[in-house]
Amino acid sequence: MEDRLGILQADLEQFAEGRTIDPKYLFLLYPATEGVWEIRSLRPDPSIRVLGFFAKRDVFIATNLALRENLGGWESREWKDIKRLARTRWGHLFHTYNPMVSTNLSELVTGTIDGKYFKT
Repeated sequence: MEDRLGILQADLEQFAEGRTIDPKYLFLLYPATEGVWEIRSLRPDPSIRVLGFFAKRDVFIATNLALRENLGGWESREWKDIKRLARTRWGHLFHTYNPMVSTNLSELVTGTIDGKYFKT
């Protein structure tokens, strides 16, 4: 797992370094009105999801992570629990500050390519 977490760190640095972002990497979780995003670290197995919010443009605050294999389908109890945990942690850290919530990705991130970043 130590090697896997090193790869996760490299995946997170992709965002920090301002590289091109696509929907395989960054995805807005349902419902979009909550503003919970996931960064996907897909390879190698196990796939890891890092949840968080945008504080301002190009500033993603990661709140928690989970192994994808433990989450089940996107409407499962496990997904609901990790999204709730993300919102709770944001509230504890920034209780007077709301995250940016938008489906217009250009308002949140520089350097995105066209694609579907959320479920409609």
